[in-house]
Amino acid sequence: MNARSFRRLFGFLILPMLGAISPLIALPAITSNFGARAWAAIAIAQSVGAACGVIVELGWGLNGPQRVARAQRRNQRQIMATSIATKASAFVVMGPLAVVLSAALAPGYVLAVALVALGATGVGLTASWFFVGTGSPAKIMVTDSLPRIAAVIIATLLISVGAPLYVYGLAILIPSLISPLLAIVLTGVSPVDFRAVRGVRLLIAIRLQLVALSGRAVSALYIALPITLVSLVSPQSVAVFASIERLQRMTLTVLQSVPNFMQGWVGRTADREMRLKRATHSILLNAVMGAAAGGVFTALAPWVSSVLFSGVVTISFTLSALGGCMIFIVCVSRATGNIALVALRNIRAISLSALAGALIGVPAILVLAFALGPAGGLLGEIIAEAVVLSIQLTAVRRAIKRG
Repeated sequence: MNARSFRRLFGFLILPMLGAISPLIALPAITSNFGARAWAAIAIAQSVGAACGVIVELGWGLNGPQRVARAQRRNQRQIMATSIATKASAFVVMGPLAVVLSAALAPGYVLAVALVALGATGVGLTASWFFVGTGSPAKIMVTDSLPRIAAVIIATLLISVGAPLYVYGLAILIPSLISPLLAIVLTGVSPVDFRAVRGVRLLIAIRLQLVALSGRAVSALYIALPITLVSLVSPQSVAVFASIERLQRMTLTVLQSVPNFMQGWVGRTADREMRLKRATHSILLNAVMGAAAGGVFTALAPWVSSVLFSGVVTISFTLSALGGCMIFIVCVSRATGNIALVALRNIRAISLSALAGALIGVPAILVLAFALGPAGGLLGEIIAEAVVLSIQLTAVRRAIKRG
C-alpha cells in the first residue's frame, strides 16, 4: 500500500469514528435528564427514520462509489446532480411519512420524536458515497462529520443546562439538510447540471436506481427497523434492546471505513479478473476485522453501556456476545455484497439475499423478541444476516468458479 492509499484509508477510518462518537456524546445527557422512556421514544424515531432514509438514499451508496470512481470529472458532477435531485424527490415523500409513523409508535415527546425521525430520514441525502468513490475523505468530514458533531455537542450542552428534548431533534435534522448543500459547493455542481435532471429524465434516473434500491429497501426491514419491530411485540424491552442495537450499529459505523476504502480500490480497475482478486482479498480482510471487533465488543459493551446510559440501562454479557456475533456476520456480508457482488455487476444477487433476509428475519425478530425479549430480537437479527451472507457467499463462489 503506497503513502497516498494509506492516507485515504486513515481518512476513511477516522471519519466513521467521528460519526459514531457524535451520538454517543448526547446519550448520557438524554438518559440522565429524561430517563429510559425518552430514550426509547428517540430510539424508535431513529429506527423509523433510518428505514425511510434508506428509501431516500435510493441505492446510491451501493452502486454509486464504483460508478463514480470510473467516471470522468465532468460526468462525476452530472452523477452528483442526478443523485441529489432523485434523493430530494424521495425525501419530500418519505420525510412526512417517517414523522407520522414515529409519532404513532412513540407517543410522548412528540416534537422531539418528529424532528429526530425527519433528521434520520434526511441522512439518506448525504453525498458521502460520492466522496468514497472519488477517494476524498476530507470532503466527507466537511460535508457530513463535522456538522453532525458540532450540532450534537451544542445540543448536549443545552440539554445539560435544562433545554427541552427537541433540541436533540434539531441537532439531527439540521446537519442532514446542510450536508447535500455543502456537497454541491465542494463538487462544483452547477444549475446546468441540475437542468439535465428534470421531468421525464428525473423519473428515468429514479427507475434506474430501483434495482440497487430494492436490496437496500428490503434490507431496511431487518437492519433499520428491529427497534420498531421489538416495540410492537415487547414494549418493555425497547430501552435495553435499543441500547445494544445502538452500540453495535455504532461499532459497525466505525468498521465501515475499511469496506468504504475498498469500494473505490476495487472499482478503479477495469480488468474483471483483477476486480475479482481484489474483492476476494477484501472479503478475507473484513472477516478478520469482524472477528476481532466482535470479540472486543463482547468484552466491553456491558461496561460501556453503564457509562453511556447513566445506569438507566445496562447490557448483560449474553447480549454483548450476541452483538459481537452480529458484528462479525455484518462485516463479512459488507464485503461480499457492497464490494464483491457490485464489482461483479451482480446487484440482483444482493437484492435476492436482502429479500430472503427480510422474509426470514422479520418474523424471527417478532417471534423471538416476544418470547425472549432483547435477546430474542438480537437472535432474529443474527438469523437474518446469516441468511443474507450465505446467499451472497454462494453467488461470489459461483462467480469465482466461472472465472
